[in-house]
Amino acid sequence: MDAHALLSAQGWRGTGHSLHKTNDAIGLAKPLLLNRKTNTKGLGNTKHFTSDLWWMDAFDEQLKGLDTSKEGKVEQTIKTGKLNALDPGSVSKYSIYASFVRGGFLEGTLSALATDDSTSTESDNSDEKKKTESTKTKSTKSKKETKEEKRARKEEKRKRKEARALRRAAKLERRLKRAEAKKDTSDSSSSVAEDKALRRAQKEEKRRRKELKKMKASGG
Repeated sequence: MDAHALLSAQGWRGTGHSLHKTNDAIGLAKPLLLNRKTNTKGLGNTKHFTSDLWWMDAFDEQLKGLDTSKEGKVEQTIKTGKLNALDPGSVSKYSIYASFVRGGFLEGTLSALATDDSTSTESDNSDEKKKTESTKTKSTKSKKETKEEKRARKEEKRKRKEARALRRAAKLERRLKRAEAKKDTSDSSSSVAEDKALRRAQKEEKRRRKELKKMKASGG
C-alpha cells in the first residue's frame, strides 16, 4: 500500500506539509516517530532476569550427571542435586496427580457385534429347524391319511359347498324381494300422482264451465 499516493489523492501537498490544504501551522508537519522492537525480550519487558534461573541450573546439573555404564545403559551419577533435594513423598502427596481417581477401562464394540451376529445366526438356524420339522410333520400326516379319511374330507367339502350355494340363493331371493318392493312403491307413488293430476284437471274444467255460464248470463 502506497501511503504517499493515497494521501496525495486526498489533497495532501507532499512531505514537509501538514494534512491541511493551505496552512502548515494547523496539524502535524513532521512524521510520527515510532519505537521499533529489535530484540527478543518479549512485550513490555526491558531486562532479562538471568540472576535466578534455578530450574535451568538444576536441569543442566542433571544433564551433566548422565553417563553410560559398561552394559550400555544410561545412569545418573549425581544423587544430591537441586532436583534430588525435593522430597518425593511430599511431591506425590501434594501434587495434582494425587487427586485423580483411577476409573474403569473403555470396552470395545467389536465383541458385542460378534455376539449379536452369533445370536442372530443361532436364531436363524433355530427358525429353519422349526420350519423343516413342521414340513416333515405335515408330510408324515399326509402319508398316514387313509382312504376313509379322504372320503370324509371330501364329504365335508361337498357339504360346505352346498351350504355356500344355499346362502347365495337366499341372498338372491332377498335382493329380488327388495327390488319388487321398491317397484311396488314406485308404481303406487306414480298412480297417486296421476290421480292428483286428474282431480286438478277436473276442477279446472268445472271452474271454466262456471265462468262460461256466468258470461252467457251476463250477456243475455
